[in-house]
Amino acid sequence: GTIPEDKHKLYLEIVRDETNRLNRLVNNLLDLARMEAGENTLQFKDFNINELVRRSIIKLEKLITDKDITVDAEFEKEDTFVNADADAIERVMYNLVHNAVKFTPEGGKINLCVRTQKNRVFVSVEDSGPGIPEEERELIWERFHKSDKSRSKDKDGTGLGLAIVKNIIKNHSQEIWVESEPGKGSKFTFTLNKSNK
Repeated sequence: GTIPEDKHKLYLEIVRDETNRLNRLVNNLLDLARMEAGENTLQFKDFNINELVRRSIIKLEKLITDKDITVDAEFEKEDTFVNADADAIERVMYNLVHNAVKFTPEGGKINLCVRTQKNRVFVSVEDSGPGIPEEERELIWERFHKSDKSRSKDKDGTGLGLAIVKNIIKNHSQEIWVESEPGKGSKFTFTLNKSNK
């Protein structure tokens, strides 16, 4: 009898949302633990990274549209093939684009770029969000790290997304880094091996 009957639905929705959040947190922690223990076996194959970038945008289309964000994708050519674990890299792209959408203000802009250099492919996701202070740039890759600015805006995040991204790229023996300036947005770039296709 603590909660009035007309508030039951609201409180049940809060319980449901928190249960879903905890479920995501536990799954992400398990995935991270498996990655760090080297238990995740990567399935390397050749695939078109441009197509995967397009798919990531489509998956987040509702969030992008709701915030009236402009997304530009820049590809050097129609098809760029890489050799990597497609599911793992799709998770990287989804996390990076989702973060970009989350921190880009309404009416802002996101740029995605795929370019090749010798035998490597560089994929970048750039947002027009608040940027990351210099003292936090190394901390963002740590599990549970959420900057004070993002903590107030991000009610659903667990602070594990970038830790997972970093581990996936590390398990591919590749690199990921961020360039950012407060007030001018952030640009995340990662590398992959170009396929011989």
